[in-house]
Amino acid sequence: MRIATLQFSPKLGRVQENIARADALLASVPAASLSNLDLLVLPELAFTGYNHTLSSILPHLEPTSAGPSTQWAVRTARRLGCLVCVGYPEISSSNPPTPGSLRPTMIDLGPGGAEDHYPVTAYNSVVAVNARGEVVAHYRKTNLYYTDETWAQEAPEAFTAYDLAVSDHSGSSSVRTTFAICMDLNPHHFLPRTATRRSLTDHVLATDSRLLVLSTAWLTHLPSSALVGPEAARPDDDTLIYWFNGLQPLIQDDEERACVFANRCGEEAGKAHPNEDGEGDGVRYAGSSWIGVVGKGRVRLGRIMGKGVEGVCGVVDTESLDAGGGWDLEFEGRRRRD
Repeated sequence: MRIATLQFSPKLGRVQENIARADALLASVPAASLSNLDLLVLPELAFTGYNHTLSSILPHLEPTSAGPSTQWAVRTARRLGCLVCVGYPEISSSNPPTPGSLRPTMIDLGPGGAEDHYPVTAYNSVVAVNARGEVVAHYRKTNLYYTDETWAQEAPEAFTAYDLAVSDHSGSSSVRTTFAICMDLNPHHFLPRTATRRSLTDHVLATDSRLLVLSTAWLTHLPSSALVGPEAARPDDDTLIYWFNGLQPLIQDDEERACVFANRCGEEAGKAHPNEDGEGDGVRYAGSSWIGVVGKGRVRLGRIMGKGVEGVCGVVDTESLDAGGGWDLEFEGRRRRD
């Protein structure tokens, strides 16, 4: 597969401005570079920004596979002739919360008081659209970060594998794919996995997924000064180490799989968890999006972005990585599956 990601710095709550920025970044790439593309992946909550509270994200919740993010994916998928995956905040009235989950979001529908409040369910989701503009996959985040918990529900179902049809560019009819979002890389609530709650890597191995797509808004503890100037072009080493540690079961497996980590970059002002002055903590993002192949004790990196750089990461042909292209990171302690 020929895969690319779009790493950029969306502004909190400025959806149309962020869509225009994504279009401009794609337009800045020579058309020939995006020809024969099979998959384009955008970050988590790509056009709304991430660091929201319940009140700030409510105006931006989008109907399931039908809002501005999906509409952009449809247009872009048809124009580029490829699959497009984008993260967005979903509002759904068809899936009530499960027992023990967070309470449903209450939406104010009018001036009439409590009777004008309608319970709906919100999710942190990704949608994938094919080159014909058809929705072919939809995934809801399973393991919420504390910022998500102010407005979103956990997915009622765990991970799902999709058999995605790809174009003739890759020579394959379909690729079994697992989608995930950010914190899904971690154990659920950082607790030991159980028979009913598998980890992300357990799921990928059990379903023999050949492609893992992770859209994320992964934070960094680095100061703002590290996200500009020459340092911005370097990946965030600590974040990469954390990601690769989380992928160890796949890295140590006998089979090789393609992986796409599509992160955002930049900073956002504080909306979540405001202090007594009404100001929240600003957050900074790690960037460092990458595309590669993992397995057989190593990571083969086809392309990686800096922590503070906007632009297209790729295009990476994962078949060329299978043939020995890219940069190898070797890991000790390789294990074989029984």
